[in-house]
Amino acid sequence: MSNQPKTVDLKLLPPQQILELRNSTEREVEHFTQSLQALQTAQAKLKECLGSVDSMGKSESDDLLVPLSSSLYLPGKIVNKDEYLVDIGTGYFVGKLGKEAKAVYESKIEKLNEDSNKLREILVQKNEIINSMNIVLRSKMAESQGEQSAT
Repeated sequence: MSNQPKTVDLKLLPPQQILELRNSTEREVEHFTQSLQALQTAQAKLKECLGSVDSMGKSESDDLLVPLSSSLYLPGKIVNKDEYLVDIGTGYFVGKLGKEAKAVYESKIEKLNEDSNKLREILVQKNEIINSMNIVLRSKMAESQGEQSAT
């Protein structure tokens, strides 16, 4: 058995079925677009973490504000500027040195870049499919109008 996706000649389908396919594909595009936005948000947060590691190493002061909530902070002191707790996923944190922490974030950013590129390719393909459906629908509409005017 072949795992090749089956292709359908849109010209053989009735307009209603093409409309249903187009609506389904548009929903897929919307879902992939939301996923792409989520990946870009995650990338921005990881880049912010990289920036924090960089700025911490360059900082002259040992004072900082420790967030207890989104609007409540306590004053704190840095004990070691090169030791970090890195979130490796599902609520697990691992102690890392500055270089190691940056490497973790850079690898996560690279993975998200790869996933984003794959999603962009899928979105291009889906939009091409939608465009071809619109072209076939227009031609079918023109045909049916031509038939109606001929009678």
